[in-house]
Amino acid sequence: MKKYVSDAVAFLYFLLNKLPRTADEAFKQPENEEACIYLPTIAAAELYYLFERKGWHECWAKLKSVMLSVATFKYYPFNGQVLDFFKYTRAKEIHDKIIVSTAKVVKADALITKDEALRKLGEVSIIWE
Repeated sequence: MKKYVSDAVAFLYFLLNKLPRTADEAFKQPENEEACIYLPTIAAAELYYLFERKGWHECWAKLKSVMLSVATFKYYPFNGQVLDFFKYTRAKEIHDKIIVSTAKVVKADALITKDEALRKLGEVSIIWE
């Protein structure tokens, strides 16, 4: 089974049905039990904060529903192992360090992100377009 990690923006686009084709194909795989998508808890927290600020309560409800109803969508916690992997990334921002380190810890086939800075790092495979 393939393993992917999603950042907050990719998961938001998924919830809004606005993913580009390749990322959309990756997000469809868990629904068919062909892949697992991990959502780092930092990304979930970023989305909660965004939805709360914007009053998009239905988006938070949809996110929770997806995470509960599809067994191959999983939260991945910020834990000691992820923290230990910080030394293996050149990402500058703390949330980027957590996301890239999570992808490395779970040995993800790819990180689903539109973040150009993460693509330029070249540390993990990226899916977007």
